[in-house]
Amino acid sequence: MRRRCAAWLAATLSLLLSMAAHAATREMPRYVSENGRHALFVDGAPYSIMAAQLHNSSAWPQVLPQALEQAEALHANTVEAPVYWEQFEPEPGRYDYTNVDALIAQARARGLRLALLWFGTWKNGQMHYVPDWIKRDRATYPRMLDANGAPVDVLSPHAQANRDADSHAFAALMRHLRKVDEGTYTVILVQVQNEPGAIGTVRDHGEAGERAFREQVPEAVARALSKPAGTWTEVFGPGAAEAFSAYANAVYIEQVAAAGKAEYPLPLYVNTWLRYKGKIHPGLDYPSGGATWNVFDLWRAVTPSIDFIGTDIYTSDYNEYTKVVDQYARPDNPAWVSETGFEAATAPYHFYVLEKGGLGFSVFGIDGNEDTPENRAATEAYAAAFGLLTPMQRMLASAAFEGRLQAAVEKPGTPQQDLRFGPWQARVSFGAPMWGDAPAILPGTSDHAGRVLVVQLEPEVFLVTGFQGRVEFQRDAADGRYGQLLKVEQGRYVDGKWQTVRWLNGDETDYGLNFRARDPYVLKVTVGTY
Repeated sequence: MRRRCAAWLAATLSLLLSMAAHAATREMPRYVSENGRHALFVDGAPYSIMAAQLHNSSAWPQVLPQALEQAEALHANTVEAPVYWEQFEPEPGRYDYTNVDALIAQARARGLRLALLWFGTWKNGQMHYVPDWIKRDRATYPRMLDANGAPVDVLSPHAQANRDADSHAFAALMRHLRKVDEGTYTVILVQVQNEPGAIGTVRDHGEAGERAFREQVPEAVARALSKPAGTWTEVFGPGAAEAFSAYANAVYIEQVAAAGKAEYPLPLYVNTWLRYKGKIHPGLDYPSGGATWNVFDLWRAVTPSIDFIGTDIYTSDYNEYTKVVDQYARPDNPAWVSETGFEAATAPYHFYVLEKGGLGFSVFGIDGNEDTPENRAATEAYAAAFGLLTPMQRMLASAAFEGRLQAAVEKPGTPQQDLRFGPWQARVSFGAPMWGDAPAILPGTSDHAGRVLVVQLEPEVFLVTGFQGRVEFQRDAADGRYGQLLKVEQGRYVDGKWQTVRWLNGDETDYGLNFRARDPYVLKVTVGTY
């Protein structure tokens, strides 16, 4: 018995030492931006986020297991889950780590990564998640006032007491993450606030807000925006109130983010309730002062501690969705869908984000939903999409970062698109049959859910996959040589390495490479000339 116990202790000690050694070799997650391209590095290599975001009230220990099970069913590699300031700091300076520790422990046990969402001063343009002791003490922690002098449900960004309280709490959170997760890095990034801005007023009309609004635009801001000197009204005209609010909120969040990064420098981002779908009235249609496209440059000028800005996109309209992704995919910011609606019709846009070299894609509200046909369709669509891509996410992330990945997402009325790779062109058709000649006029797919991605692995080797699309490789270089398919391998990625299942030829390649709606192939295609 004593000998068995000694052997068990030795084995356990060896395992712990092995885990510690492995953890010691891991690199801290970091955000990298080079030559207008962006990547999130996790464990020392680019990482493509395929995230399931829990409902707002699902990050409590008792309900978390069921929520994480549903995230796993979607084949997500990352879970986005909130940390509630009201729970985290029930009394000034006393921090309750129960929920955070449960999130980390349960996600780690399932092999999931975490993006934590700090529900602090702002949640959807309001202050619902601040602690009771702040909500009850308006004298110490003032709220914004509207144009009539009435308080609204948002803390004033001009009150230093508000900034300090949030900064201290966020710093405590990041300090605790360093203590319990450094070296393992279950938590790979943190969202600072949630859809900041104000619903109920365009700007703060309190005494401090009025005084600041009459002042000159800070010289550094005017210079960064190539604006002349002057007051907010003189510089920004009709948009002065919204620009002023954006500046105040961004400076506030920068203080919070800087305090957190000083404790533990994980990548930090802010998400955005968007100005889109014809919504143009700040404070009414969307929270005034968030990082909307019209004040984006101002935001970036004053938030060096925020690594990037995310988009919360709730539409399935092709033109609207892709417009938003394009607005935020910039040399100074990555494409990153920090939230999108949990519906089958949004799943194809993940490919569009990858096409833009994006960091990833997160679908909101995946757990605890009513069993409806719509929810079943959404679950099936995302399980299929994430299930297809998650095993090769490292390869996709590297290819996106290096500019070797292109994708075609079906646009209604445009059933054919071309992807160019030097002398090679991948022609993508939507609505072609799985076998046989395509009609002269392609009909597109019935649900407009077709999408294909192509990764250039070598100059004449490509990885191709997708849903409801046909891909035909053509060569049109003016050198007198003709293109041909040399080999088409069907396979999969296992532990980051390609494994061939079979070669395709004959009927499976004579009419292009065809990808079905369910359980599509992953193909490695070698082309050549003669």
